[in-house]
Amino acid sequence: MSYVVTGGAGFVGSNVVRKLNENGISDVIIIDNYDEAKMPNLLGLQFTDYIDYSDGLACVREALEDVDDIQGIFHIGANADVLENDPKVMMVMNYEFSKMYCDIAVQRHVPFVYASSSAVYGNKQHQDGGLDYLLPHNIYAWSKWLFDKYTDGNKEKFKNVKVIGFRFFNVFGWGEFHKGKNANIAYRFYKMMREQGYIDLFKDEIVRDHVYVDDVAEVMYNAMMYDNFENGIYNLGGNHPISHRRVAEIVVETLIEEGVVAAKTPAEYIKLIEMPESLREKFQFHTFAEGQLNLISEITKGNEEKMKLYVRMLIQNNK
Repeated sequence: MSYVVTGGAGFVGSNVVRKLNENGISDVIIIDNYDEAKMPNLLGLQFTDYIDYSDGLACVREALEDVDDIQGIFHIGANADVLENDPKVMMVMNYEFSKMYCDIAVQRHVPFVYASSSAVYGNKQHQDGGLDYLLPHNIYAWSKWLFDKYTDGNKEKFKNVKVIGFRFFNVFGWGEFHKGKNANIAYRFYKMMREQGYIDLFKDEIVRDHVYVDDVAEVMYNAMMYDNFENGIYNLGGNHPISHRRVAEIVVETLIEEGVVAAKTPAEYIKLIEMPESLREKFQFHTFAEGQLNLISEITKGNEEKMKLYVRMLIQNNK
């Protein structure tokens, strides 16, 4: 009765494993690499095997062929580096592996729930979940777009198997500490405050939808276990876009409330800087999970308070 979680040592993946454990499921097979920085995410989790994806597609497929009782596949693992310049590296990780896991699920006739990304929208004005007129603007976004097209284009093939994708919108929460520049902006602002005493904030207006990782895990678990989603691709956001300026203020306000920094105005801790031109063309300035299902929005509401809770957890654990 095994559940496979790709990227299970990573940020979202480890939280999905925890969600399974909380619901009495310990027969979990994690697929990830042996990156030492991720290993702390495994502490306290129950799982039965760990497969290294870096051995290649064929080796991973062979390892899964030896598992007789797969009940479902959560496909979360991906190369999320938006500055990756090698399209081959990105496409193998995010498209070829994704196809393999999906095809295994279809062959086994078990549910396949996977992570897509809001990056497929680029800076498109309307981000309503549709597949038409998307504007990917880096190779990471194109890799996610390509796999969304694969699942959408094979609806007939998947009609008797659950195949559901979720476009994540800027996930934050416990377990992202290994992600460096790819961590959520809330954590990066927190680290700036602890390490340099102020936050570097781009002058450009940036407004994004954020979503708490616990909520992401709950939505994905529900999609796997219950029949509350039809096959398709859904937006999974926080139901409330927050500006980078406001995120910086939330971080500072929480640090002040907890007595970590002196009680000044948040503006006194924020330093405005110019965005590098090399980053501008690959950057999303606005994201909002429009057209999101009510059953997702009910789970993911209240993210400013959840962000404050997260910062308090960081302070209490001296992260």
